[in-house]
Amino acid sequence: TGWHVPTDEEWTVLTDYLTANGHSGTEGAPLKATSGWNANGNGTDYYGWNGLPGGWRSISGNFGYVGDVGSWWSSSESSSSNAWDRNLSDHGDDVGRNPDTNEEGGSVRCVKD
Repeated sequence: TGWHVPTDEEWTVLTDYLTANGHSGTEGAPLKATSGWNANGNGTDYYGWNGLPGGWRSISGNFGYVGDVGSWWSSSESSSSNAWDRNLSDHGDDVGRNPDTNEEGGSVRCVKD
């Protein structure tokens, strides 16, 4: 109670804020934790978001990419069987946006109402 999974629009507000505040093209760096990422992919955690690379669960139920990728759901559908997510990678400092099938698994980061 009092929290919700962010919409795709709310994710865009966050990334637009980061772009406008000196992180254009590197919006992921201030969101990523300062440790835990493979391949020297740690971030600055500038805003205390502490994004960790929890990986994701495939359609077959296998878990992978822990340490390499952080993937967070939005509550917005991109189609009847997909939802938008945002992701961070150990190989870059951008924030990705993908329509992933609802049968996959990712992390959830709630926003206070």
